[in-house]
Amino acid sequence: MHFNIKAGLFAVASALTFASSAVADDKPTFTIGAILSTTGPAAALGVPEEHALRLLRDTLEASGDLPFNLRFVMYDDKTDPTEAVNLTRKLIEEDVAHVVICCTTTPASMAILDVVNEHKTPMISMASGSTIIEPASERYWTFKTTPSERLMFVRVFDHMRAKGIKTLAFAGNQDSYGESGWNVFKEMAVAEEFEVVSDVWFARGDSNLTPQALRAKAATPDAVYIHAIPPSTNLMHQALNRVGFDGDVYHGAGAANNAFLSIADGEADGGYVGVGAVLVANQLPDDFPLNAVLRDFTTLYEAEFGAGKADMFSVSGWDAGRVAVHAVGKVATADGASTELGAQRQGIRDAIETTTGFETTSGVFNFSAEDHLGLDSSALMVATVKDGKFHLED
Repeated sequence: MHFNIKAGLFAVASALTFASSAVADDKPTFTIGAILSTTGPAAALGVPEEHALRLLRDTLEASGDLPFNLRFVMYDDKTDPTEAVNLTRKLIEEDVAHVVICCTTTPASMAILDVVNEHKTPMISMASGSTIIEPASERYWTFKTTPSERLMFVRVFDHMRAKGIKTLAFAGNQDSYGESGWNVFKEMAVAEEFEVVSDVWFARGDSNLTPQALRAKAATPDAVYIHAIPPSTNLMHQALNRVGFDGDVYHGAGAANNAFLSIADGEADGGYVGVGAVLVANQLPDDFPLNAVLRDFTTLYEAEFGAGKADMFSVSGWDAGRVAVHAVGKVATADGASTELGAQRQGIRDAIETTTGFETTSGVFNFSAEDHLGLDSSALMVATVKDGKFHLED
């Protein structure tokens, strides 16, 4: 599915290979529900996700090319997993959603698993935690479009090795996001022959992280890896600066956004961040395979929300929405398409799982029964922070 930038619309019919519907009134209607953290601690992530989903909705509505009707229903979970659970039930039971895009955070995504399983409704998460979709045999209804920690660590560890780093400390949010990152981090670090000398933890609401920084420094690691989102990831970096840590500081994808840069105000300069290609799109080589789709997305998004506003979280919302629409389209246009809700939800789930070669701003999705993410690390890279911007590392 590509853009026609001149028209500002999707070339939906050709790119999704959907059959046309001759009579508008005959079009079936499908509901895509979305739960995002547009307020609360994760708002810096949820707001661009919501912007992207609304932009996708408006672009599709303006095109008028879809052979089915789409209804988007969106709610704010206030970065509260309990609220996410309640809203998921509302979307499925009251709004009759065919597919649920949720959630912004790993804790909320994990919290709603039982609900989507109970109601046999497909879910697409925008969070990075690997446990959301692993093992796939136990996450039948759950998919994810945001790169997982495992994929990002491939890039980060390669970068560390090239710098001669051998010993590591981990600093993370004390929740399921941090725990998921820690479990993958220590497993992969051992496999990659790094020595993990310390792990320190903080709650999302903690404002003084000096004690954690002192403990990390005392272990004398070559580098500290921070697995958190703003403002926690900024506060930990600032604390490491205050206590005089002179090693390298790395951040995961939770810092790959404009909120991290604006809060940092120069204090993260020299640090490294695992980023998606969208954040360094204008620095990529001419032969980078996703240049066209990245250019199209950033052109459309930044025309609406301002230059430099496209980040990994706007991409998360965009890609989750595109995968959902693609799957709905397969079900809506299938020969003998069912009108029964349960069969439609099952069909959408199956359509996601069998989607392959689907090019997006995050990479190319190749879902399968064994892999409910279906991405590789080709669109992930490491950037350094300098002068309030991300700069692609060689």
